[in-house]
Amino acid sequence: MGRKAKPLQEQVALLQKRGMIIAEPEKARQILLEIGWYRMSFYWFPFETRYPDRMNPTHQFKPGTRFEDALLLYAFDFNLRHALLKPLERIETAFRTYLIYHVSSRYPDRPEWFADPKVVSAAHARNFDRSIYSVLRRTQPEIELHHRRFPRDRYAPAWKTLEFMTFGALWTLYLSLNSDSLRLDVARHFGVHNPEVFNNYMDIVRDLRNYCAHGNILYSFKPGRILRGPVNGGKCEPPRNLRGALMVVDHFLGIVSERLRKELADETSRLIEQFSKSRGTARLLSGIFKT
Repeated sequence: MGRKAKPLQEQVALLQKRGMIIAEPEKARQILLEIGWYRMSFYWFPFETRYPDRMNPTHQFKPGTRFEDALLLYAFDFNLRHALLKPLERIETAFRTYLIYHVSSRYPDRPEWFADPKVVSAAHARNFDRSIYSVLRRTQPEIELHHRRFPRDRYAPAWKTLEFMTFGALWTLYLSLNSDSLRLDVARHFGVHNPEVFNNYMDIVRDLRNYCAHGNILYSFKPGRILRGPVNGGKCEPPRNLRGALMVVDHFLGIVSERLRKELADETSRLIEQFSKSRGTARLLSGIFKT
């Protein structure tokens, strides 16, 4: 649409001028009003002649491209994002729970170990109050209630405090642990025996969770690298695309919930089949999920 906003009728006309087949212009206008030109452009981009070149696009569509092709891809993305949220939250909860349990068990007399320089890095301990805890006291009633009941405590114990920390803050805390063996124990609990591989896998889970939670474009998700490890049986590095990322999720679900693992695998297969109704989407999704 360029740098100047256009009425919906002109938006549809522009797509047609660029070679897109639009059988129902009124329906297309309604969809553009509901979803928006910019967001929909991510889903018709794979059907442009210069795809995947984003630097020098011509915005001309491949012969036979239909508006429904982009809409099917959008629907696939939307449904898969929502299908992923529950299992990704389950992985986060499992990581949170085991971190609290394992480190608290190692230091039973240090319930505030998350801000103790004998357990975590001095920098993390020094900055914890300002960067994390002050926000928790302001936004989490349960934390403030703890301090009303126990006014002498500087912090609520780990099993309360960590429950309200974001996934990102929790991961930073894990990385700040002074003990290599503690971090390795956590990794091993989740079936990974190499700390570097575990860090890589968890980065992918966190990125994927953020994509889903914030409605980002999922079909083109590309992790920087997925290290060789238990994912893919250690045979080779998984593909650097959405399929590879889902293989990482599948690994963790195999540890924390076989039921959710099967549910996600079944739902992913169903969505691929459901939204591969056109030649264009079928070709694109098979390119991502080919075995």
